[in-house]
Formats: sequence, structure tokens, C-alpha cells
Amino acid sequence: MRRKPQAKRFFACFLAAILLIAACPFCTYAKADPNVIRVLLTKLALTDRMTVSLDGSYTIGDFSFQRGSQITVSCKTGTLMIYYEGIAWNAGKEARLIRHEAEQGKENGLRINGGYPLYAGDLRISIADGNLNAVLHIPVEEYLLGVVPYEMSDAFPLEALKAQAVAARTYALRKVGTGGSYDLVDNTNDQVYRGYQKENGNANRAVKETAGVCGFYGKSPANCYYSASNGGQVEIPEHVWGKSDGDYITMHEDPYDVENPESLVKKATVKKAPAEGLLGNGAFTGAVKLLLSEPLAAKGYTGEAEDIRILSVESMEMLGPKTGDPSLVMTALRTTLKVKARRVPSQAMTDDEEMSIFQVGQPTATAQPTPTAAPQGAFVIVPEPITVDIPVFPTVKQLLGLGINSTDNEIITVHEKEDAFELQSRRYGHGVGMSQRGAQWMASKYGWKYEQILRFYYPGLTFKAVDTNVALPTPLTMEYLSTPGPAASPTPRPTLMPVSAAPQKGEWKAQVTRIGVNSYLNLRAAPSMDAEVLRQLYYGQMLIVTETLPDGWLRVKTDVMEGYVMEQFVEKKD
Repeated sequence: MRRKPQAKRFFACFLAAILLIAACPFCTYAKADPNVIRVLLTKLALTDRMTVSLDGSYTIGDFSFQRGSQITVSCKTGTLMIYYEGIAWNAGKEARLIRHEAEQGKENGLRINGGYPLYAGDLRISIADGNLNAVLHIPVEEYLLGVVPYEMSDAFPLEALKAQAVAARTYALRKVGTGGSYDLVDNTNDQVYRGYQKENGNANRAVKETAGVCGFYGKSPANCYYSASNGGQVEIPEHVWGKSDGDYITMHEDPYDVENPESLVKKATVKKAPAEGLLGNGAFTGAVKLLLSEPLAAKGYTGEAEDIRILSVESMEMLGPKTGDPSLVMTALRTTLKVKARRVPSQAMTDDEEMSIFQVGQPTATAQPTPTAAPQGAFVIVPEPITVDIPVFPTVKQLLGLGINSTDNEIITVHEKEDAFELQSRRYGHGVGMSQRGAQWMASKYGWKYEQILRFYYPGLTFKAVDTNVALPTPLTMEYLSTPGPAASPTPRPTLMPVSAAPQKGEWKAQVTRIGVNSYLNLRAAPSMDAEVLRQLYYGQMLIVTETLPDGWLRVKTDVMEGYVMEQFVEKKD
């Protein structure tokens, strides 16, 4: 098909300007505006080649592109090569796509490598370690549209989402200008950013209805830290990072996090009368026997693990606050046990069997019956219970499967039942500042407004609205842009796996619904947060549940594969 005259003129301008590009200034608002966040895009896992769909109004230097244009960027030659409509342009070591003001109501952003989310900002592209490196320069309010529904599910109550928006906004603005070429990364090292999707209606509304609201400590935005679940107590920064940011976050208990049935909890049961002497499992039992060895040896028993049998668990309690009172992170599990053990062979005789030298030659008294001594090497019940302090980190955490985080900060509690002691492990994340599960419960159960939620978690902050507006460069009005470009076509959602079989006896159908509409749920190879991710399950995916496991895990399958998911993210279907 022949090009229209205007399109030809565009390419003539394009080619004529190539020699001038090196001298063209990059006029981007991101250099000076404190309301623009520079986000290093790590989750895209860029290689040496990427495609960018310009679903908005963009320029590179003096070059303007029609809405819907697609360019390819490569660094295979060691410099940035940009390809568009058969033209190749050597951009050197860096290129910047600058976003201009666009018509109200129209999309104005980028889509990268065929992805569905919209990245609404400038894009700085460079080379790092032989691959492409991309930093998005984006106004803070548009940045939040790609953060809030991924840090907190779009299905959460609106007031909880508003609290999340304020915390995320404050955290982001605090970071502006603190780094070199970027302020934040797009993963959990800072805040998860996945781009804008209009379907996240609740989260988008929360951002707009709290526009500009930030938390201040003194005259500056504070570090509004937050995590998924604090386990029942708000942690303070110095216990996690070794330094204080001020007294705007205090250590205090959070009953709302604990009350929320969706807060992550791991459990382990230790029977009071353990079958075959096992405390939960063989590994934990072996660790406890090592601790029993010394007190048993002091009482005349061998102290060898094979010479110890655990009969019953008399009591269990947590003690030793890791950072002192009032911390609920404990360091020891004090356990009192009744055991039987083997005596050291040389002491196997009873005292009644010993003879005094002063009895030689004395009249022999009438022999009295004596207790029958236990045969040498036989197990005997130790008369008094023995108490040992079992280290929580790492022994209890690891050997009873109570680990949630890579750091040793779980809150583990003991709950006595009729025939057992149940250990519960909580806290998903560092626990500093706001608990997302706590905020969810405050809003859904108690009807708290976002201001109440924030004041509970950040009692030393003041909250006020600031102007976060950002002025984009002027609209593009060059004549060649009147030539229609290809229509923007967002990438369709990923295809869901088929589920054609009917559930068998004991099975049931479920659907992934308790995540963001455009988020995903990890299907894992084992029922553990540390297990390999087999596939990402998207909103609406149907599943057949084949088994319900402890600790909130489900074994599930589709026509394609099977694995494990957390029950809290799926909904039972009839």
C-alpha cells in the first residue's frame, strides 16, 4: 500500500533530524518536578530487545509519533538502535520517550512487550550489563494507579484502599531525589508497581478521592512503611533496620490484624501424649532430645538421644522478647516434659544393694525385702519433669514449619487445647507501620474511615493534602500527525486454563476471585510460600479442589496441570 503524502513528509523530517538528535535537549518534567517518581522497571525482565506501543502522545527528541505507533529498541550492537516502519536509528547510549499532553479522556501512555497495563509517563532507556534498562518517569498520582491495586487487592474495602493510597503516596514522595538515576524500584524492595488498568475501579477511586493527601513528620513526608500482616503488633523501624525515623510509629498491639481471618497463619500441633514419643515430627523431637541430654546426664542418666523417651508434654509457654518488652517476638519456647531414660550402667544398682564396710563381722539382722532394681540398661521413668528452653529461631520456626519470612521476626504464640498445644505463627512482612490485613478488617468489620486507620498505625504523623499536579509538555500539533496511525490495541487478557471435568467425590469447584481483576495468583509446586511457582493464575480461573490441607492451602487442578494455592484467594462455586 502506498503511503499518503503527509506520511512521506514525516519520514523526510525523521531522516533529516537524525543528525541533530545528539544535540537535542530532553525536555522532560521529571528532572525538576518533585511530584514525578522515577521507577526502575525490573519486573519486565528486559533483555537486549523490547517493543514499545505508543498509546499516547510521544516524542523522541524532535521526532513525534502518531498515536498507536510501535517502535522496537535493541542494544545488540552495544548502542541503542530504534526501529520504526523500516527505519533504523542509532540513538547512542540513551533515549527518552517524552509524553505530551493529550486529549482529555484518551489513553496517554506506553505498553511494553505486548503487555496489557499502561505505563503512563516518560520512559528513559539505556544499557546495563548488555541488556536494556528502563526507568519510567511518572507523576505520583498516575504512579499510584499502578501501585494500590497490587499492594492491596482491588477487592478490599474502599476505606482500606484509601489508607493504602495515602501511605504509598507518602512513601513515594519521600523517596524522590534520594537515588541516582531512579527513586524506586517496581518490586517489594519499595512498592509493587504494575502499570494502570482501568478495571481496578475501587483502587483507582481510592487514589482520586485522596489526591495529594500525605503523612508528614515535621515538614517532610514520612516513611509510611507498611506490610501485609504484622501478626498482632506494630513493629518499629529500629528493630528492623537498626535506625529510627522518629517517633511517629510506635510499638503497640494490633487486634484487628489477628481478628482478620484472611491474615496468614501457620500452625503446628504438639500432642500432650505424643504417639511414639514424637513431638510434632522426628526432626523437632531430635532437637528437643539434645536439649534434654545435659539435665538428664546430671541426674545419672546417659543423656544419649536413643536412651530418651518422651512420655508427655506438661506445659509450653513463649518467653524472651527478642527486643525486650513489649515485643511479642519471642526467642524461646519453654517446654516441660515427662520422660523415661536409661541410667549410666555404673549407677544402675540401687542404694539398698550397696554394703557398708562397717557391717563386716556384725551380727546379721533379719533380711528385709528390698525393691527390685531395674535391669541394667532398662528404661526408667525420671521422677521429676524436666524443663528445657527451645530456641524459637531457628529450631521451632524451621523444624515445625512455622516460617513465614526470611528474617526471624514471626510472632509465635502457644494455645493450649484439651489434648495438645497448638503453636501459631503470624506476621507476613516486616510488620512496621500499617498492616494491610489490619486495615482491611478495620474497614470491613468496624467501618473505620481511612483517617482513623492511618492514625492508628502512624500516631505521630499529621496528614494534609498537597498539590501533586504535574504539567505535561504542550500537545503535539505538527501537521504530519494528522495522518491516521494504527489504532491502539491493548493486549488481550491471558487465556484461562480449561476445566472440563466434573469434580469427583470429595472434590469441589473454586474460582480465583479474591485478587485484583488484573492481578494473578501463584500456582505452586508444594503447599509453601517458598515452593516453586508453576504458573500464574489470573482472575476468573476455574479450579477443581482435590484436597484441603493445613495452614490454608488447597491442592487444585485444571485440565492442564495441578498444584497448590492459598484458600483465601479463591471462592467456592456450586
